[in-house]
Amino acid sequence: MKRRFLTIEARIVWIILTACVCISAQNAPPKEENKREADLIELITLDKTLKLDIRYARTDNFVGKAVYPEARAFMQRPAAEALVRVHQKLKKHNLGLMIFDGYRPWSVTKLFWEVTPEDKRKFVANPQTGSRHNRGCAVDLSMFDLKTGKLVEMPTDFDDFTDKASPNYDGASEPQKKNRDLLRQMMEAEGFTVNKNEWWHFDYKDWENYAIYDIAFSQIGNVDVKISEAVIEEKSGWKQFFDAAQVTGGIYVYDLRKNKFSIYDRERMNRGFVPASTSKIMHSLIFLDLGALKDENEVLKWDGVRRRVEAWNRDHSLRSAFKASAAWFYVEASKRVGREKMQKYYDESNYGNRNTNGFGKDYWVAGDLRVTPKQQIDFLVRFYENRLPFSPRAVAVVKDILIEERTDKYVLRAKTGWSDSYAPQVGWFVGYVEKENEVYFFAAEIDIKKNEDAAKRKEITRNVLKSLQIIE
Repeated sequence: MKRRFLTIEARIVWIILTACVCISAQNAPPKEENKREADLIELITLDKTLKLDIRYARTDNFVGKAVYPEARAFMQRPAAEALVRVHQKLKKHNLGLMIFDGYRPWSVTKLFWEVTPEDKRKFVANPQTGSRHNRGCAVDLSMFDLKTGKLVEMPTDFDDFTDKASPNYDGASEPQKKNRDLLRQMMEAEGFTVNKNEWWHFDYKDWENYAIYDIAFSQIGNVDVKISEAVIEEKSGWKQFFDAAQVTGGIYVYDLRKNKFSIYDRERMNRGFVPASTSKIMHSLIFLDLGALKDENEVLKWDGVRRRVEAWNRDHSLRSAFKASAAWFYVEASKRVGREKMQKYYDESNYGNRNTNGFGKDYWVAGDLRVTPKQQIDFLVRFYENRLPFSPRAVAVVKDILIEERTDKYVLRAKTGWSDSYAPQVGWFVGYVEKENEVYFFAAEIDIKKNEDAAKRKEITRNVLKSLQIIE
């Protein structure tokens, strides 16, 4: 009897080991016949107001490393359109959708299975059968407050591998359950079904019609290519604004919906200039994302060295230093980060020519870092669409700090930049305007020859935006 039991036990072990070997040896998704052709679409191309928090493109996920090369989210078109309808309906509740994940290449599902302990595998899909994420019909998400940009309270965080993650968990607080149940109600009304183990995971009704894919994000289509293919209309009439201000320079306005540039001085559009304080948008994101500053209100003590701009000569928080363009604050915060990590973010964000030579000083004013007006706009588009490798919290804070003007018709976010290390000196004014469902990005770059010219960066930009009826 004992011998027979051992034989049965040995067979079970053999079966388990064989299954594990098969999964490890499997290098391609399972084949399925008579499935629809993939029609994956990037979610933000349907609605730019969707927010992304793609943690699988960062290291703050259960794997502990980035498994996606870019912070992007895709779904099959019918599922994506249904998702956007949910997002639009949530606006009545002053809420919106925050996307954690959409389509997932099969090779990533295989990795998740391999690194997940056996007792937690109910939270990940078996690569032998594939995931509904692999079919482009599953989405991981939550909701955010439209006013604050912050995630609403839920029973757990995303990818919590405990029983509290169940959509039926009853031990959550009343506000948590209310938010969780509202999300479920809204999603189910558009044809989604919640996963029994994860409140954030929803499958679209037609998932069985699609195959299991292992298509890389880069093969689906690149949103960045869209800008490179944009229509360019030269506006020679804008010369009047530069002549009236008695300065030379160029200005570039990008209409996101129409995928169209309106420009003056085409030659400057792709010429690199030192970014000066416009780089504070990028640097603020880095400081907040890494925790070099705990928040926008943490104060750094002034070192007592008097500098040429009086507004710099005091203690500053990130919020006040951003407005005053206090260079010393950004130098000190950059030292907290370190050059290696700063460089990593430059590379991942494809920021300008990504040159950090001169680190330890204000190299963005007098170093080798260069960015073109077109690159400024490209960066701002990705910032607006939450496609940069930063946490939603960091992005939301910087978007708030960036507000220059708010009216009942539009919100203008912008940053100036000025470098006197070159002749002529470099002057920038970059940003974007949100007006109803339209978004317009701009980058103005002028030659500053005397201090009085600095104010003309904004003057010219405002005149151009008014001529386009973007602002009043």
